[in-house]
Amino acid sequence: MKSIGSIAGAGFRPSRSGSVVTGIVLALALIAAQAVHAQQSGAGGTPDTVRLAIGYIPNVQFTPLYVGMDKGFYKAAGIDLKIEYGFGMDIYSLLLAGKIDVGLADSDQLIIAGSKGMKLAAAFQYYQKYPVAIVAKKSVVTQPSDFVGKTIGVPDLFGTSYIGLQLFLKQYGLAGKVRIERIGYTQIPALLAGKIDGAVVFVTNEPEKLKQLGVPINEWDVKSFSDLVSSSFITSDAIIASRGDVLDRFFRATRQAMAYTAAHPDESVSIAMKYITGSDRSQLPFLRNALLATIDLYSSQAPYGTLDAARYTDSIATMQQLGLIPERYPADRIMHQLGEGN
Repeated sequence: MKSIGSIAGAGFRPSRSGSVVTGIVLALALIAAQAVHAQQSGAGGTPDTVRLAIGYIPNVQFTPLYVGMDKGFYKAAGIDLKIEYGFGMDIYSLLLAGKIDVGLADSDQLIIAGSKGMKLAAAFQYYQKYPVAIVAKKSVVTQPSDFVGKTIGVPDLFGTSYIGLQLFLKQYGLAGKVRIERIGYTQIPALLAGKIDGAVVFVTNEPEKLKQLGVPINEWDVKSFSDLVSSSFITSDAIIASRGDVLDRFFRATRQAMAYTAAHPDESVSIAMKYITGSDRSQLPFLRNALLATIDLYSSQAPYGTLDAARYTDSIATMQQLGLIPERYPADRIMHQLGEGN
């Protein structure tokens, strides 16, 4: 299909009969029709299905996706979005097998995958800031040095939470000076019961819940001292080669949905509640605060979704320093920006 520029540049020769005006009107109509077709439908005039996998449950942190579906942004882009959720989902294997088109996953794990030669790449950044924090009751820990000889609970001994903990220990000189305990996702009850002295948490979740419970806490956000890359939309080199145009439309619509969510948080929370199982009006204060924290995580001075090559390069170096990958490699191995423009 010709671009708008090529059609507009075709030129019209003057005519006393008024054919100039008629030609211009027809050309503008053609341009509009082609633009609508490009936005509202995929190949063959039907929406293109995009299969997205998320290794979690429906949650307020995914509100822009729900807004995109509810407000029709994906439909206008010719995208039929299908979301698959599931704890323990091996998103990378699903991508390599072509069973999904894109996954929302942690970029620190993508760095590990890249070190193993997996043909995967971040195509659109979701969180621009690292979402992990360490919290403790104020009555137990007032400053990081108070953790010496104490126990910090972490969901698992790998993944983003564990890497965030390693960054925290390194930042405050606590490596080898605290006990680390695997506790699954029981941070709040374990902390309240005194089974642990501190917990590794997700900044949009447990801190807000503890505050609502009236528990005075101290919180140390990893993003305050580390620029390690965070969650991104990841796909495979093969899928980019075969469906790059479809994913480009999907990410442009996602950027639109992120902007709308940031501009209309109250409406967006109400939309998200339609998709979050078991949510009700009593949870609205928590959900709103969690959404505001989510918006903060995905916002920066750059356009929504922008991949930062310098941050990926620095993050690869950090992962190597932590002993999580054997050596550094070029960041462009795991980056392929999509969804640029409007």
